[in-house]
Amino acid sequence: MTRRALLALVAALAASGCMTIDTQMDASYDGPNVYSGTRKNLHTWPNALIDFNLPMFLLSTVDFPLSLVADTVMLPATIPKDTVRDAKNTEDTRVDVEHVAAIQPHPGEEKVATAHRLFSECARRLHDADPHLADCYSIDAQIEITGSETLRGADYKPKLRDQLARWKSSGDTVEWRDPSFAEDGERVRISAKRAVSTNGRRLPVSLMVGPGADGAWRIEEEIGPGLVEP
Repeated sequence: MTRRALLALVAALAASGCMTIDTQMDASYDGPNVYSGTRKNLHTWPNALIDFNLPMFLLSTVDFPLSLVADTVMLPATIPKDTVRDAKNTEDTRVDVEHVAAIQPHPGEEKVATAHRLFSECARRLHDADPHLADCYSIDAQIEITGSETLRGADYKPKLRDQLARWKSSGDTVEWRDPSFAEDGERVRISAKRAVSTNGRRLPVSLMVGPGADGAWRIEEEIGPGLVEP
């Protein structure tokens, strides 16, 4: 690519819209709204350098002052949006109340079928390192981690969210595999294996799932290696 063509590309990309517009118009963007474009440029620079992506680096460099101005102009709109966002995040991370369960039982559904749907959804969240995996657990769940003391669900949830964030950052994948289901009164016992991508070992884990006071199904007991460091 010639120098003239490269500059033309950067100019065209910069003229088409800055990072501020991209972040504010992107429905999937879930980061802070205040100075969102500026933040994205700052995040883009090191990645562009590591990947030797010169056009992206130049685009981000040209766009930085534009986004800085646009972000400043938009503060009257983005500050209230972040206030709402922060309040929602605070509510979502509370551990003193039950959040919306991962699944709801269907009328007339067999207990094992409900347990199977709950396991599938929670296993997906674990594989994706989704922090909403914490909502699979009841706040009163009993978590018996091998070699450690028993934790109440409310105490386990913040530790679990932190561990999921570390796995997501490192690229590690953790899975629950090979489940089997057995009715146990009003609840269902699930026997499965926990597998971690970094070592390939499969360790047995036992989950007890069942309905809570609100009728929604959650994990009420976990016995095994756990998902956080003991």
